[in-house]
Amino acid sequence: MLEFLQYLGKYHPVIIHLPIGVLYFTFFLSVCEKIFKENFLIPIKFGLGFSFVFAVISCFLGYFLSLGGDYGEETLNIHMWLGISTAVLNGGLLWIHYKDIYKKQFISFFGFTIVLLTITGHYGGSMTHGEGFLDLPKAKNEIIFNEKDSLNLYTEVVRTILDNKCVKCHSQSKTKGGLLLVSEQDILKGGKSGNILVANNALESHMFNYLTLPLEDELHMPPKGNSQLKEYEIELIKYWIDSGASFQKFEQSINVNSNLSKNLASFFPKLAAIVRIPKKKDLEKLQNLNFRLERNSNENNFIEAKFLGKILQSKHLNALLKIKNQLIKLDLSNTNFDDNLISKLKNLENLKYLKLNDTKISDKGLVYINNSVESLNLNNTSVSFNGIESFLENSSLKKAYLWNTKISVDQQNQLKENYLTEINFGANNFARDMPLALPVIMSEQTMFEDSLLIEIYKSLGNPQYRYTTNGDEPDSLSTIYTEPVKINKTLTFKAKAFKKGWKSSKTVSVEYVKTGGLITEHKLRTNPDIRYKNVDRLFDGTLGNLDFRSGHWNGFIKNNENNVDKTSSSGDLIVEINMPKQSQANYIGIHALTSIPAYITFPKKIELFDISSGKEVLLSSKVMPIPDVNEIPEMKMYKMPLNKKNLDKIKLVVTSNKKLPKNHPAEGEPAWLFVSEIIFLF
Repeated sequence: MLEFLQYLGKYHPVIIHLPIGVLYFTFFLSVCEKIFKENFLIPIKFGLGFSFVFAVISCFLGYFLSLGGDYGEETLNIHMWLGISTAVLNGGLLWIHYKDIYKKQFISFFGFTIVLLTITGHYGGSMTHGEGFLDLPKAKNEIIFNEKDSLNLYTEVVRTILDNKCVKCHSQSKTKGGLLLVSEQDILKGGKSGNILVANNALESHMFNYLTLPLEDELHMPPKGNSQLKEYEIELIKYWIDSGASFQKFEQSINVNSNLSKNLASFFPKLAAIVRIPKKKDLEKLQNLNFRLERNSNENNFIEAKFLGKILQSKHLNALLKIKNQLIKLDLSNTNFDDNLISKLKNLENLKYLKLNDTKISDKGLVYINNSVESLNLNNTSVSFNGIESFLENSSLKKAYLWNTKISVDQQNQLKENYLTEINFGANNFARDMPLALPVIMSEQTMFEDSLLIEIYKSLGNPQYRYTTNGDEPDSLSTIYTEPVKINKTLTFKAKAFKKGWKSSKTVSVEYVKTGGLITEHKLRTNPDIRYKNVDRLFDGTLGNLDFRSGHWNGFIKNNENNVDKTSSSGDLIVEINMPKQSQANYIGIHALTSIPAYITFPKKIELFDISSGKEVLLSSKVMPIPDVNEIPEMKMYKMPLNKKNLDKIKLVVTSNKKLPKNHPAEGEPAWLFVSEIIFLF
């Protein structure tokens, strides 16, 4: 009997349109009767009677349809009771039509019924076609091929396909077949027919094979009449399943010519240079107002901006409006930014990334955030559950970061369950047993002739930084960093982050060197390997870091077949230097690197010769220890004494180890020599 009633319920969508159409037409006749003073009593009476009968029938059929359990209970209940109320009001209209109060109350009562009917239809449409079915259409971006070398297939691809083509029938408001596709747990749980996902086997996974069935097949998904998946979307789902159906794994090094890369093209539109180049004077004004500006990409004219100061004023935001079309990313964290200043951001129509961490923004200000914003950071602000919920209802936000806000754990779970936005609340007791991040030194410059300012970047959470300049380890009693530190001599700067309830960070240590000037007249007798050839960087006054690929380093290696220039086949660095007149320098500095896992070792020997007279006279020499296969990556500045005044010309020979040390996995293979800087030192 139950199955028969459920079968009858399938006619609910067919029958329901009869009373809806007739009732709208009858309301139209009633208005015309009022305006044109015509008598339409008989048509109105028949219209009300017809719509009432079929409204009652539709209510019963709708109830029978709900017995299948394919719809979200909350939305279903609202739709059901609104439908019953509309049918009752329809009957009330029929009764009023026979009474004396017809001329006084009928039109207003009829208008209220029509409004209720419209709301009822909205909830019905949401259950049938998804919650966004009645949303206004949005303009679509032109899709341009965009290469990516690393991505999470589930989060960035499969999730997007499901949200666009499947969730409307498999969400909290409509659970067709008992299947939800809102989260990882829902997908793994499956539906009434069992599991839909078999990792490494797309052909056995309903998540894939139902997509490939003939359109007329009742198991084909999405059902006929709904927006269908494109061929490349189906192929992407198949690839994801066959590659393990991982929800966390990142796909690395995607071959640009592969089918996978071609199928991915539609999902990652490039930001084409569709905006004009910003005016130079506008950018200069922003820089003068303490904004750091960066170009988003060499392929477009969009700009990223971060305010480096503390006090924002209207003049700062007015200056931003001068590049409102080009501004795509904005960071106003750790400032006095509040609800009174945020209204100006409404005009930033292309803004996609907005960071407002540690500001005075509240629920009141959220209404001014433009709908174009896709990623929003509101950590350490006073926004609440009600404000965020209201904002998410009317935004297209993809990611939100809400650490340390006024949102309880239960409310956090509710937001994650009700919205497709990826929301990050941090972790409970996150600080426990977790060290703070390393302090970040803003400038790469570590060598100077007169003086230098050392600036530490203020990171998220406002930790306290303490530092030393005498080589000691920073502790809770060391000097507190409040402003850039000015130095005028060679020293080792060490800094550490502290915050109550957190473990202190590790120590960042930077060696700053006061130089005797850059080397300007030189001749390199051996060339670096072509893969790591940045000769100008050897004499630019900037030291490289532990990343030997950063472009600051020059690499030398013996017998490199890829190097056409055979003068560098020795693997050594040899350079001749013309000494400046009246030079006060006492040393030549050589900045070198060791990284045994990367086949890089410190020099074997360094020699400095006086060649002013055309003969080689040894000034100083230094022999380094044999490399240890277990040594950790490290950088070192070797200081070679000049040991003689009034030098005209010198020759520096940095000899490499040639071969990797004993017990190395590639023992006996050529070893690299990496040098980032050669400079005069006091």
